[in-house]
Amino acid sequence: MSSTVKNLPKSEVEVTITVSYSDYQKAEKRALNEASKKVKVDGFRPGHIPENVIREKLDSNALMSYTLDLLIPKTYSTAVKEHDLQVIAQPRVDIKSKVEKEGDDFVYVATVSVMPEAKVGDYKKIKVKSKEVKVSKKEVDETIDMLMARFATWKDVERAAKEGDRVEIDFEGFDEGDKVIPNTASKNHPVVLGSKTMIPGFEEAVVGMKVNDEKTFDITFPKDYHAKNMQGKKVKFKLKLGRLEEKEAQKLDDDLAEKMVGEKMTVADFKKKIEADLLSEMKQRAQVETDNKVVEEIVKITTADLPESLIEQEINLIKEDRKRQVAQQGMQWEQYLAHIKKTEEDFAKDHRKGAEERLLARLGVTQIIKEEKIEVTAEELKVKIDEMMGRYPKESKAQILEHYKEGSEAYRQLKNSLSADKLIKMFVA
Repeated sequence: MSSTVKNLPKSEVEVTITVSYSDYQKAEKRALNEASKKVKVDGFRPGHIPENVIREKLDSNALMSYTLDLLIPKTYSTAVKEHDLQVIAQPRVDIKSKVEKEGDDFVYVATVSVMPEAKVGDYKKIKVKSKEVKVSKKEVDETIDMLMARFATWKDVERAAKEGDRVEIDFEGFDEGDKVIPNTASKNHPVVLGSKTMIPGFEEAVVGMKVNDEKTFDITFPKDYHAKNMQGKKVKFKLKLGRLEEKEAQKLDDDLAEKMVGEKMTVADFKKKIEADLLSEMKQRAQVETDNKVVEEIVKITTADLPESLIEQEINLIKEDRKRQVAQQGMQWEQYLAHIKKTEEDFAKDHRKGAEERLLARLGVTQIIKEEKIEVTAEELKVKIDEMMGRYPKESKAQILEHYKEGSEAYRQLKNSLSADKLIKMFVA
């Protein structure tokens, strides 16, 4: 066989493949052999049917179909390797010349999208200032207060409700015609007064009530409320207070510190740990912010002729990520689309620009890594894998090593990630 490649717009190529008559005949013989295993002929066992009998049994179109099923994938794969094409989709095949008589070549054209070549501008001018982070005493104290609130104990009280109390309430919303409004009712609904988890004015209406008290009050929903049908709507709520609790006094001591952390620890060490954890978290957020800024600058100076198939693949990846997020929130994908009042087509259109930017980011980063000859050594990979294993129990280490073994997809992705880390450092001041 022989093949030629012609470049087309939008990072597509046209591969013309010519298969000689003799090679076509060999493929046809293999097709006949495969067909003999599937076709039933009286008096013959499958796989032992003479060639002339099979030819009589199959019409010419069926035989050609069997032959091409064997011939095209093999010859196309050979051509892709021969021309070192980085194909990113299934090819569209157009048969140009069939074998109709002895000596005829079989010719077909495979049109396929390939990984586009990225052109990056003067990336050496990119400079992003890293963000300096530090933890304040106020942040440490607020974090400790939040943790202590999770371990607080509550007791029932008989008095009027006030801010800071925990209550359980029954409520239901009605319109101006005193008709029930769907999805505005709840039973034994827990809320801490002053937490601002309810719409503005709701928690304030509970303040001053006692257990078993009932109350009717009006509230106008915010204009930016997430449910559009409730935005700016005036609703009459009927409310009953079923339970009232106050938080028992807490004292931060070694016992409470141990309870919150899960290991024996003094108050002083607990505060140091909280500060260290906050600092680590803030550094990670700052690093992500810095990385994103560098990538944004690379995208600005990167151009590539993106094939439609690649953009569609990226949009689908974005959609799958969103689907997982929606599922974690307990919502069906169709419900989510209805909630945001979008169709599948709308979603794809809205995220097309983001998909293109993500592709340009990857292509630009890859191109700079290539131009700068950034490499990650086996030793650097080993150090990173060892570091990751340190976060897991001993019994998981063998599994992690297997997951990141050399040649695996995880190993390749980790190598790419470390290469990108090195690239980012080039641009951070």
